[in-house]
Amino acid sequence: MKKKNKKLAQDEAHYDNEENRVYVFNNILFNFNMFINAKNANEAMETFDQCEFAHREQWKIMVELSEQPSGGPDES
Repeated sequence: MKKKNKKLAQDEAHYDNEENRVYVFNNILFNFNMFINAKNANEAMETFDQCEFAHREQWKIMVELSEQPSGGPDES
């Protein structure tokens, strides 16, 4: 029996430009995530600043890496 290939989220994602990365701004107080596509961290922060959120110290920034780790032993 042939195993059905599982589609991963990144397989369905569409990038107009491979240089774009997804930056995740996480509000640590409310556990709220905001996703921003940008070419670099400065562009992502500029876009974030345009939102004019109060209490900048409540936000952490994470980024999608171009090299993602492979799946665990249960993913084939």
